Amino acid sequence: LGVPTQSAARAVAIMKASATAHIGETNTPALGGTKFRKMETAQGDCSALVAEAASYFDRVISAVA
Repeated sequence: LGVPTQSAARAVAIMKASATAHIGETNTPALGGTKFRKMETAQGDCSALVAEAASYFDRVISAVA
């Protein structure tokens, strides 16, 4: 599609960081700045879900690269 693979992999890595921050509730106004969004989520330990989501992003990055 004309997008360099390095740029596509970097974009997926940025999406991975954003998604895992939202899932793991580690996003803060200081990190998000004007784009910070607080989402309603269930309380509890989501570390397994964060790890699973991260592994899917890693698979995409390795497939693109």
